[in-house]
Amino acid sequence: MKRLLRSGLILLPALLATEVGSQARPPRTVSAPVVTAPAPSTPDGFSPGLKTDPTTVLTEPDTPKPAYLVRVSPAPFGVPIMRIANDTGLPTTPVRGTWGTDARHVYSKQQPWNADETLISIENRGASGSPSPLILDGVTYRPKYAPCPGYKLWDYRWHPSRAHAHEQINVDQSGAELMWYDVEACRKTRSWPLPIAADYGIGSGEGNPSNDGRFVMIAGTRQIYVVDMDPKPPFAPYPNQRIGPALDVSNCGLPSCKMDWGSMSASGKYGVVAFPEDNPRVFDVDPVTLALSPHAMPASSFRCHGTPAAGYLYSLGHADVAVNPFDDNQDVIVGQDECHLIGQARGGTVISHVMMARLRDGRITALTDPSNEAYAHHISMRSIDRPGWAYVDYFQEDGKRFSDEVVAVKLDGSKAVQRFAHKHSVFDQCYRCESHPAPSPDGRRILFASNWAEHCGSGCGSTADIKDYLIDARAPLPHGARDVPGGRRRGSR
Repeated sequence: MKRLLRSGLILLPALLATEVGSQARPPRTVSAPVVTAPAPSTPDGFSPGLKTDPTTVLTEPDTPKPAYLVRVSPAPFGVPIMRIANDTGLPTTPVRGTWGTDARHVYSKQQPWNADETLISIENRGASGSPSPLILDGVTYRPKYAPCPGYKLWDYRWHPSRAHAHEQINVDQSGAELMWYDVEACRKTRSWPLPIAADYGIGSGEGNPSNDGRFVMIAGTRQIYVVDMDPKPPFAPYPNQRIGPALDVSNCGLPSCKMDWGSMSASGKYGVVAFPEDNPRVFDVDPVTLALSPHAMPASSFRCHGTPAAGYLYSLGHADVAVNPFDDNQDVIVGQDECHLIGQARGGTVISHVMMARLRDGRITALTDPSNEAYAHHISMRSIDRPGWAYVDYFQEDGKRFSDEVVAVKLDGSKAVQRFAHKHSVFDQCYRCESHPAPSPDGRRILFASNWAEHCGSGCGSTADIKDYLIDARAPLPHGARDVPGGRRRGSR
């Protein structure tokens, strides 16, 4: 389903034109705060006090809206939360500008943090808001950079490699150019003229490059193709332009073949295209020619639309791709059930609200228990340095498990969870009020958007005032120790 990103970004070029040129950049030094309270730690650096019982219904208490940059630890989770966007109309000091009514990250599938977690990109829109996007310091959460003059950013992603931590992968508004751009040095580092114009950037605003930042799939109105942005031997390195042939997917075998979104798989072995009604289809990528072809699934694999020969999977909404470390790093996609079979059994699997499908053969796995489970909303797999976990937010359904919560769900089928926070947002008929949780690369911090107008007692925010909130599930450190953003990464790419 469409995320209304096109109309939402129409004002961006105008904002850039009026605000970018005069923005001075603050110093680039980053200071990490010292945490003085000693505490135990889990092996992956999470707070040992996280709630992990998947069976308990937790009542959402009335909690007043947190103040800007003030850490609070709301019941019943006790996990620190901080509002990282200031009140509307106040200056975005030290960057010249003003906080808007809508200051939040883009979407659950678009990583707000850069690769080493020293920078966070959010949009700063609505009444009075400029500049937008706004880059925050990844430690202090204060504004740090405005957009670079001359940067034609439109549909952008942070490069996932630490070797390119200050660079974004971007397709300009015309859809004619793919580029890498260093947002600290304010210079374009790589560029590809696209043979077929992208229909709204990188997978219609929801796609991502492969986890190593090498491959990206571009979708036009009818065709898809792959770009190798960082060729390795035996292929000549960049600036050699390595772009695969286009495949027309307009005859998809469904009532509507208009592409909703497209993405590379996390490994780069497959391309994934979602058609209307959240029907994902898998394509093989030829490693030599980069040609795409439908990936045939076993006839026994289950789906509710399309055919196995055409590469269709189980229907999944708001879905994201990843590799599964509990299954030999197989490519998977995780999303909300869109076959509408909650509680029913298919091939021995009882369908839940959060489902995973393996791209190789379409095998489905239920990641949660559907018994008294609230309806899942968005899924993010952007914690690429903490593989094996899907981050999910839920609709508010008081009296049900996970109601209005942000949780992480394990991909091993054990139905293990980590439970972090309630969202407190009223989002009926308000797309930007939806929370779209997005974890940091190491998964220990999570951004979610909220107008804080639900279960808030006398301390409610305006439904029209949307701000970003940061969940910090990192374990406190021993006296004098410093936490390095992203420091628990398994290894540099």
